Amino acid sequence: MLASDEANPQFVGARNPDAALVVEFYTRAVQDMFKSGKAGRPIFSDVIYIKILVPGVKESQIDRPAREDDKARFPHQWAHYHNKTEGDARELGTPLTEWPVITRSAAEEFRSLKFFTVEAIANASDLNINNLGMIGGMAPHILREKARAFLAGAKDTALVQSQAEELAKRDAEIERLKAEMARIAAMVEAKAAAPVAAPVQAKPKKTLSPEHLAKLAAGRAAAKAKRETA
Repeated sequence: MLASDEANPQFVGARNPDAALVVEFYTRAVQDMFKSGKAGRPIFSDVIYIKILVPGVKESQIDRPAREDDKARFPHQWAHYHNKTEGDARELGTPLTEWPVITRSAAEEFRSLKFFTVEAIANASDLNINNLGMIGGMAPHILREKARAFLAGAKDTALVQSQAEELAKRDAEIERLKAEMARIAAMVEAKAAAPVAAPVQAKPKKTLSPEHLAKLAAGRAAAKAKRETA
């Protein structure tokens, strides 16, 4: 029997080869580096991942973000994940597991009550916050104030970081302009210090004395008379 026959529901005794796989859909908190930098605190988004492995083959594991075709390929595992997480608020913010004020076990207890982020606790109403009891090891209204203080401090930190970056850019531009001005000044100074070549003076014309002119005239006259008598 061919492998294609196994996947063919029309074939007698056919079975789905995917049934031999161990498949799990799960949620992974993935940090958004851009938003984290702007907020001054870790910002995560929940991303649905899929984990696929072949039993007994250690190197076979696949772990990546889930695609739409994965849901169709593994409908039972997807239904199990969906039913398990139905009603969860997939919030954008700082996960409680990243908040040092509470323990990871406390964060899981908060998740069971549908509190997934620090922002959710900070914005909770009096009625909702009182439902938390002493999960975080402190009175719920104190926990809410700590959440608000954490977010406010992170916002101030982000503002300070942003201002520091702007100042650094300004200082770098000032240094660049100073270097350019120094380069131009050095060029001007070097040009001014260079020796100036003396202008080439024309040789003065030689002036003949009257006696010299008379001798020349007499010589030319004698040469002419010689040519005429020749």
